[in-house]
Amino acid sequence: MRSNKKAGLQISINAIVILILAITVLGIGLGFIRGMFSQTIGQLGDVSDDIKNDMINRLRDSDERLALREENIEMKKSDEKTIYFGIRNEEEDEASFDIKFRCDSKMDEDANLDDIIFNVFKETKMLERDEIMVLPAVIKISPNAVATTYMCSALINEGDYASKTFYITVTK
Repeated sequence: MRSNKKAGLQISINAIVILILAITVLGIGLGFIRGMFSQTIGQLGDVSDDIKNDMINRLRDSDERLALREENIEMKKSDEKTIYFGIRNEEEDEASFDIKFRCDSKMDEDANLDDIIFNVFKETKMLERDEIMVLPAVIKISPNAVATTYMCSALINEGDYASKTFYITVTK
């Protein structure tokens, strides 16, 4: 029996070359995907800056203390959405504000107001006079929510400083 060691060595060299090429292609692919995700994340940051600047300009041009980016919101059951609101300090000195969201009424009697959940990212920053702050709030709709329109409110200092009414329409 004669063994061909030269052919076995040739197969091993081919396997190593193929492995090196596969690792190289994988590295290039991962680099491409990473670049795409970093561009997307950068664009999302730009959108947030645009929203913030839009809200600040809107409050400066009006006599409002509180502004919501959207006042008619449409969402599906089990959905989650981030909304933005801005507050302007018109007090004599610097102040901080207590921010609350709640739903006050609904069009369908079978609906439960607790099916709409608000998460507000509270910021303890003190605002100087005429300073404006823009913050996000997350609205979550329960999977058990009734498809109807809910009338909700944004309250600053229990509504003593400012309040704004908005509507959330839950669809199926």
